[in-house]
Amino acid sequence: MRTRQLALTGAGIALLALGAGGTSPALAASQPSCSSGSTLAVSKSARVFEVKRAGIRRLYGCSNNQRTYLGRVGSKDRDTSALAVNGPRVAYVRTFCQEGPCVKNVLVHDLRKRKPVLSMAAAPGNFDDQKVTDLVLTGSGSVAWITDVNPDAPTARYVVAARKGLPLGQPPLVLAAGLDIVRGSLALAGNTLYFLQPTAKSAVLPS
Repeated sequence: MRTRQLALTGAGIALLALGAGGTSPALAASQPSCSSGSTLAVSKSARVFEVKRAGIRRLYGCSNNQRTYLGRVGSKDRDTSALAVNGPRVAYVRTFCQEGPCVKNVLVHDLRKRKPVLSMAAAPGNFDDQKVTDLVLTGSGSVAWITDVNPDAPTARYVVAARKGLPLGQPPLVLAAGLDIVRGSLALAGNTLYFLQPTAKSAVLPS
């Protein structure tokens, strides 16, 4: 197997509101502090943690001692271990269930500004069952990941990337496809992405 290099500079944006608004004093008093819960990922300027109360798991992030609620971790959210923090930003995976099949999205949230900056489908196409196994995040907010379709018996595997700044609805950029992509091999050095795939070709993503 050979290590392949890809400069991470491409793909799309979709803004997603996650419960902005005021909080009553009583509710605020019941919310966890930035030092509570179980730490899942940390950087010099941010911490992501999970709090479990009454059997419900919730995901939070903190930066500058300001807490941001990132979403409820439900029983179908099998991808919560796929987290990456770089500076004040966190990349993570959430499952959204509305009408029709549930879909998994990779999100990037700026914890310092307390707002999401990217929400992207975890895989190209409409797949009911996906699992993100690797997730890396650059300091500028670009993100890349490996995702399996039908993870119990994978039928497809992709290396996917996204970069904030492109129009709403832009699909994720597929860097590589094939079941010979090695899960757990995704790594980041600066803005250069590395992963293992025998048939991969080097590529530079469009800016």
